[in-house]
Amino acid sequence: MTADQALLAVIDALERLGSPYVLVGSLATNFHGIPRSTRDADIVVSLGASTLDRLADLFVPDLWIQPQTSFETVTGSIRHVIEVRDSPFIIELFGFGDDPHDRARLARRQRVRVLDHDTWVLTAEDVVITKLRWGMHANRAKDLDDARNVLAVRQNDLDMEYIRGWSADHGTTAILDRLLQ
Repeated sequence: MTADQALLAVIDALERLGSPYVLVGSLATNFHGIPRSTRDADIVVSLGASTLDRLADLFVPDLWIQPQTSFETVTGSIRHVIEVRDSPFIIELFGFGDDPHDRARLARRQRVRVLDHDTWVLTAEDVVITKLRWGMHANRAKDLDDARNVLAVRQNDLDMEYIRGWSADHGTTAILDRLLQ
């Protein structure tokens, strides 16, 4: 099973369950900015009590959810890893949290065509905001590069007031200003 096939299988399962979700991370960045390779797919999803069990029931045999959960360090949301048989590619599911920006980006998500499939993805603004936050808290240069690339590619159609508002909330305004230069 290829990485694309695995991602589409998970998206199809989430769609069948009717669970609210949104593609984030490098996949959202690739959609709005300059594509780069990645070894994982990140999806934020509404994880109800039985969602993981119901989701696993819909998977093809080449996919399975690791039993051990962990926490994402910036917002503290729950993280589950889906492994793809005979592949280093993984799919990470992050639960929607109580973080105000998490709620805002779910409400603003947009339906787009990815891999010839309709799916939900973050808006370009929310990609920038998320990448700035990760770049600052996790000290990951690739996140700041991703934010810079989305700002450059989408510069003429971004809601900068929205980005600046969240940047002020998250303490990333100085980083945003540096990237805009």
